Amino acid sequence: MGLVSLAASKKISAAEADLVADWESGRALPTWSQVTKLAKLYNLSELLFFSKEVLQKNKVIPDYRVSVNAENDENVKKLIHLVVTRQKWLEKLLKEEGFSKNQLQGSGKNLSNPKKLAEFITEKLAINLGEIKSISGRKNVLNYLIQKAEAENIFVGKTISYHKLEVDDMRGLFISNDYCPFIILNRRDALSAQIFSFIHELAHFFRRSDAVSNSLDFRSTNRNANPEEIFCNRVAAELLLPVNEFTKVFYEKSDIDNISELYKVSKIFIFYRLKELGKIRKEAQDDLEKAIEKETAEGLRAKAEREQENKGGNYTNAMRDSNGVLFNRVISKSYLENRIGYVEASNLLKFSPEKV
Repeated sequence: MGLVSLAASKKISAAEADLVADWESGRALPTWSQVTKLAKLYNLSELLFFSKEVLQKNKVIPDYRVSVNAENDENVKKLIHLVVTRQKWLEKLLKEEGFSKNQLQGSGKNLSNPKKLAEFITEKLAINLGEIKSISGRKNVLNYLIQKAEAENIFVGKTISYHKLEVDDMRGLFISNDYCPFIILNRRDALSAQIFSFIHELAHFFRRSDAVSNSLDFRSTNRNANPEEIFCNRVAAELLLPVNEFTKVFYEKSDIDNISELYKVSKIFIFYRLKELGKIRKEAQDDLEKAIEKETAEGLRAKAEREQENKGGNYTNAMRDSNGVLFNRVISKSYLENRIGYVEASNLLKFSPEKV
């Protein structure tokens, strides 16, 4: 946009002071409302106005599965930049074609009860828990959920190897936009965890709260956790494992294994859900938690090893999946209608538009 700091300051405040210069120098910090105005002025996500340190504080939530690696913030920020760049292109296109704003985004922001928001999401996206239980395989369940979201013009993508993001860097990402909100999942995570993370990011979408997320922990006793992240995790818990599904007095390890297969979510998540509901015997809780954590960590290592072995797989297929069906479809349509040329379409897709 080319605005000098004083000119930008005058567009967001009636004060004579050069607020932007003060923020840039570190002499003062903006309020959230000022960040929102600045984001609209520059047509960027609010997330991009945070320093690495503040972004780190917002995204780091102690995770019961993996440790946090603070060295890869730049990779997270690069991914955010990629998403925002795509959003700017898509927003311009969708406005030109007369599309209306996404009416579902932020429509649940007034629901302060996780169960109520879970029910709201289930209704608005026509998600059926019975269908989830009947679908064979976690990958198919994840695709089912993504299709429900993309049908409502929510763009969904996944990381790919060159993003260099481990599970402890980012499990999921939501960046709002009036016309093209984006959810990104970390492909390196277990499919059961991706399912949980996806519902978590949908909660952010319905609350319109931009976020980088890297925890599945929904325990309110975790004092170090970001309350918004805990809330969205609790929404995922209510949607995927509603209380009325669990009628036994106590559950054992074999029960958790069976529930994981039926509901397609991770065993550690099920353990914490049942523990929260008072359905794990107290004397068995510590040993059971350690056993499931060990099993989960081994599963992640095995998945990483398989992916390393398959590193030479088909690039186009991987990139097509990474972009997401909706994004690929919009770019392909624009290309076939001669609204954009081959080079622009290829740059956006990262592969030939002829292969969509």
